Amino acid sequence: MKTRFTLTSLALASLMMMGNTAMAAPINSGTSDFFNVKLTLTGSCETFVVNHGQATPIASSADPIAGADIDFGEHKAQKNSAELTGNNSGGTTQGIQVNCSKNTVFKVHLEPQNQQSADGSGKLKGLLGASNTDEIEYQLYKPEITGTGLDETIGGISTKKWGKEGDSLSLTGKGLDTPIMLPVFAKIPQGKLSDKTPDTYRDQVKVTLTY
Repeated sequence: MKTRFTLTSLALASLMMMGNTAMAAPINSGTSDFFNVKLTLTGSCETFVVNHGQATPIASSADPIAGADIDFGEHKAQKNSAELTGNNSGGTTQGIQVNCSKNTVFKVHLEPQNQQSADGSGKLKGLLGASNTDEIEYQLYKPEITGTGLDETIGGISTKKWGKEGDSLSLTGKGLDTPIMLPVFAKIPQGKLSDKTPDTYRDQVKVTLTY
């Protein structure tokens, strides 16, 4: 009899719990809850143009120079030659063009090919080839950047070397419809034109965009 009473009590408790569930209070009109909507947006760059006179290395003194190409001009080989500063032939309207989405941080890396340095230091070699082993050193420089983010302004030559990796140029995209035009600058240090063979000296610079 005792066992039967225990089973009956358990059954009664179960029925009471079911009754409490069935008798839950009604939901009030206007009750609210939420769900989430999510989108992850990554930045993009849609335009990367390096303007130049020709895609191949300079093979003749008559080859065209344009856009981002730098021409130091004609100078005499002499002792104590002055420091030379050159900028891209296309100025601020033609050089390196980048269009990146708003607030997308991107980097432009430069790498001289005759020396393949990380800090933008290069060497000009003569077109005479094996009959002229002389080299003329030069250094690439970044433009002056003022402001931050969307307020960045690009100016003239700075004192900062422009190469790749840690010496790359970092900027912020202003929107895919707003092109950013980058000028290019280089210097040949003082005294680097003495005892050099008369020739046309040239190099190519590799330009890489990362973001």
